[in-house]
Amino acid sequence: MRSPTPSSPRSKWAAMALRGARTMSWHGSAIRSPGAHEVRVAVTGATGYIGQQVVVELRRQGYRVAPLTRGGAPGKYRDMLLGDVGTLTEHFTSCQHVIHLAGQLVHDRDAGPLAYFAANVELTNEVMCAAVETGLASVVHASSRLVYPATLREPAIEDRDACPDTAYGISKRWSEDLVRHVSASSSISATSLRIAQVTGGDHPGLGVVNSFIRQAGSVGEITVNGRGEAIREIVHVTDVARAFVSALDRAGEWQAINIGGTRSVTIAEIAHLVADATQSDVDVRHVDVDDEDLSRYALDSTRARDELAWEPSWRPEDIIQEAIKGRECAS
Repeated sequence: MRSPTPSSPRSKWAAMALRGARTMSWHGSAIRSPGAHEVRVAVTGATGYIGQQVVVELRRQGYRVAPLTRGGAPGKYRDMLLGDVGTLTEHFTSCQHVIHLAGQLVHDRDAGPLAYFAANVELTNEVMCAAVETGLASVVHASSRLVYPATLREPAIEDRDACPDTAYGISKRWSEDLVRHVSASSSISATSLRIAQVTGGDHPGLGVVNSFIRQAGSVGEITVNGRGEAIREIVHVTDVARAFVSALDRAGEWQAINIGGTRSVTIAEIAHLVADATQSDVDVRHVDVDDEDLSRYALDSTRARDELAWEPSWRPEDIIQEAIKGRECAS
């Protein structure tokens, strides 16, 4: 594995690793130095939206972290703290666990499952093979609420309801099956976290919450298509990060665990929560549509409470208030 040369450009990750202070700043947070204990966790997709928060939470709890991203060549990955470039096997050799977040998000609703195969299935296979080769204790894998169909009439339960009806959801279900298979045939503990709609923190601006906030700020009115009866469950990214770290302590064969919010909400309710949270009069207007969205994505997170001693702390109202304040500060 190549070590960074003195002339190599160092990212903010490497710069923080070199400070040597008892605490260090990571995206504005006070983080304990890695000397708290010797357990080291590799994180794939560490530069992503969830990945950055997972790294923060790991370091807050005293773990040493190998935050990994693509290394510029096929099969190569860069440790964003140390600058080292190598294979996953080489990076995992010094680790005890891996949190696998890297993958392809929904990018084309008309694409088939194979459009997501390389990033969501083949890469997961690469991670699991490296985990077996290096004898890791556990793998925590990022899955999605979209392994469930949009037609459920009650909150999804892990062992009952997985039956994806989107190409992306199919690819995530395939990746879950791969993780489950490797766990069953090895000594690796494995968990797939099926995550609700994530928002909060330094969100890139996607999702219905941010869409409604933009409408409220720009035109003073929020438009809801139809009755707005589609159901969503939103969870704050810091709650998600805590769930990933909590799952490191879980031992045993593969298990899927839902990571949801404090409650599910309709699209219309989200619109009214945004309107009520603004500092000016904002109307919510319903418009007729020919094909109304009636999808329902609600998760039963009982298993997360029982298995991980985890539960969400951010209510939809809190998430919306934070997003509005963040937009005001940025303007």
